[in-house]
Amino acid sequence: MEKAVVDNDVGVETDRLSELPIEVLQHILSFLPTKQVFQSTLLSTIWRHVWTTFPTLKFDSTNKRNSEDVKRIKANFYKFVEKTLRIRHHQSERSQIKNFELVEVLPHSKSMSRVDRWNSFVLESDVEELNLKFRYSLIDYILPQAVLCAKSLTALTLHTCKLESTCCGDINLPSLKKLSLTFVYADDQVFRNLVSGCPVIEDMKFGNCRGIKSMKFFGLPKVMAITVTQNHGLERLELALEASNLYYLYIDQGSNPELNLHLLPCKNLKELIIDTPNVTEKWLDEHLSGLPLLENLRLKVCSGLERIKLSSHHHLKSLELWLCKNLVEVMIDTPKLCRFLYFGETAISFSLNASGLLKAEYWLWPPYGTWDAKKIEFLSKMRNSKVFKLNIIDFKLSYEKPIYKGENPSCCKFLPFPCWRHCLKTVKIDSLKGYTDEELLYKYFSENAKTLEDFQFHVGGIA
Repeated sequence: MEKAVVDNDVGVETDRLSELPIEVLQHILSFLPTKQVFQSTLLSTIWRHVWTTFPTLKFDSTNKRNSEDVKRIKANFYKFVEKTLRIRHHQSERSQIKNFELVEVLPHSKSMSRVDRWNSFVLESDVEELNLKFRYSLIDYILPQAVLCAKSLTALTLHTCKLESTCCGDINLPSLKKLSLTFVYADDQVFRNLVSGCPVIEDMKFGNCRGIKSMKFFGLPKVMAITVTQNHGLERLELALEASNLYYLYIDQGSNPELNLHLLPCKNLKELIIDTPNVTEKWLDEHLSGLPLLENLRLKVCSGLERIKLSSHHHLKSLELWLCKNLVEVMIDTPKLCRFLYFGETAISFSLNASGLLKAEYWLWPPYGTWDAKKIEFLSKMRNSKVFKLNIIDFKLSYEKPIYKGENPSCCKFLPFPCWRHCLKTVKIDSLKGYTDEELLYKYFSENAKTLEDFQFHVGGIA
């Protein structure tokens, strides 16, 4: 960095960088760690002012050094944070802290009072984004009531915290748009207060939380995305958002086969990801009928699902089926479907009518599973896709753009593009001995790939 230059006309040294507006200097420093931002105060009084009004403060006490270094570094860290916040607190014209992030390991309950004091300073500075992470701590940080009544907060991220109904009371976060709770303990009453106390919330995430048995999302006219993953002890999840703007919903409660899952019609939902074993054909039919604009559907580890029939979902563009071990039949009649992925142990009865299919993927699991006639038949159902991907151990394909001398072949007559059977040039397969039938695969590709020039099969070892 060029600190200063000499002005030959007047014979004085000037600091051109320091002449930039404060906002520009703060933007430059925003790309540096907080410690380096603080070190800029050594440059001049201008830079000291930039630091004391800097809107983003991020402090991380975690490290991997030996125990003696940890004690010394921790002590210096606490002094640094304390001094930084006290300077801000005692300013005649207090500057706003827009973003405050603290990553800390709490060794015992006494250390919570220090964090409480820091939070108090930050809240008095009208913080907008608050990120508190206490992962690897021996205790859960009990969040003060003041945080849940901060009118300036627009984003709140908590990791390894405790929200107690006796301490939290009413929750009033009128400006909050993003909420993320991970490894947080709370009860049903706290959850209800959170939902009712965040009137303009847009994005909500709950991951690995404990203590909540029932999640009911109601009201929330501006919510657009909800993520619920691996919350221990959750028994019921309900969405009552009839007039909502919800477009993304991700539910991963695979560890809870007894989860009662109920979704009222979400007319604007575009992406749905479900990972829970108790989804059935009946449940899927009832709920998908209330999602007329659904474009992306992913079903993962839905062991209760045996059959899927999709015929009236005219907006569906992507369908993924992951390890639904009891699935035996899939019937798809969706004209706009452009991507299909199947990741499973066995081939299934498969019917596909999707003239716009661009990409099909078949992931054999385990990847060294044996090949049989059923899997070859399943493979053939995807032959009209523009791009086809097969995952065994290592499977490589190369294509060429087809040139037709006459009319398009009959198999491509009703497709907007040539299918892969008229593009495929080479096939290379690396597999484990005894798990892939070379003869079956060679026969299939040689009969179906009209432009095939090279087929290579390599056995890498014994499983």
